[in-house]
Amino acid sequence: MLQQWIRPRPLALGALVLCAALAGLPGRAAAAQCDEACLKSVMDGYLAALQAHDATRLKVAPNVRFTENGVAIPLGEALWVTFSSLGSYRHDFFDPAGGAVASYVTMRENGTPGYLMVRLKLVAQQLTEIETVVNRDAPASLTQPAYEPLWDQVEPKAQRLTRQQLIAGALGYMRAVALEKGSLAPFGESCIRLENGMVMALGPHDQPPVPLRPLARDDDWAAAVRASLGMGCAKQIDTGVYAFITEYDNARFPLIDVDRQIIFSVFDFRRRGTVKTVTMPNGRTYPMMPSTQWPNEVLNTEAWKFQNGKITRVEAVFLGNRTYKQGTGWSGGRKGEKRPP
Repeated sequence: MLQQWIRPRPLALGALVLCAALAGLPGRAAAAQCDEACLKSVMDGYLAALQAHDATRLKVAPNVRFTENGVAIPLGEALWVTFSSLGSYRHDFFDPAGGAVASYVTMRENGTPGYLMVRLKLVAQQLTEIETVVNRDAPASLTQPAYEPLWDQVEPKAQRLTRQQLIAGALGYMRAVALEKGSLAPFGESCIRLENGMVMALGPHDQPPVPLRPLARDDDWAAAVRASLGMGCAKQIDTGVYAFITEYDNARFPLIDVDRQIIFSVFDFRRRGTVKTVTMPNGRTYPMMPSTQWPNEVLNTEAWKFQNGKITRVEAVFLGNRTYKQGTGWSGGRKGEKRPP
């Protein structure tokens, strides 16, 4: 199926038959005909073209829109020029009904390790949307935890939330963080959260998916997070360790997998710049990160896995310290909420 999405190579007979069948279908119906295997081949083709530094190999619509880190630029520029190689980690998300696929991958750019999120939208055999977020100079990608098969698990029908309920759950997560109230999100007892490859939350009975790295200091924000591991996601939020996040905004939900109970979102977390410290349950007061001490925002891409209606896994690739209210670079996001000063 990979050849179907790279221009210069001949199509196999089966792919020609599929393309002929799709050609006569309207956009969303045609998108729905591209199943998970097909969508994976679309992403394979994109990553292969990126590695070849050749965007002309992609089958794109005349009005295709491409962004890198929230900025619309010509396809073939920026990371397309400096990309070195893919790493060993890849996590795919699929929504055949919406003709959508997204991936988290580790990579190198001019030899420097980092993370890449790619989201693709397919209509009538052509890419119409390409959204990328690049987290550059990220050494944590070299120790990225292995892919957890739990994400692949199809959940029992009786326990599945609807698409709208999954959206509500993800919004609950954003509200919980921004409003500093863990009960606003439907967290499960088991709750492992990875952010740019780092273990940032664990449930009381969860084991770290990789050995925790030694802390450089015991009196900074990273130490406060380490002190919160094992509390569970809701109680961790209630400590105020993320209180420097004071708003969420522009939330979009371009991929929803009801069978696996996974929802993928792109949104902004904002920092007002006024929260200086956090006092943790151990009685110690820690300073917040220096990067939170002026108004800025995080371009966040995040995926949640629900089991029996509860959030049990969270994974994020994001870019921090962006201009305050810069936005995601795409329209259609939901208006968010902010915590009162």
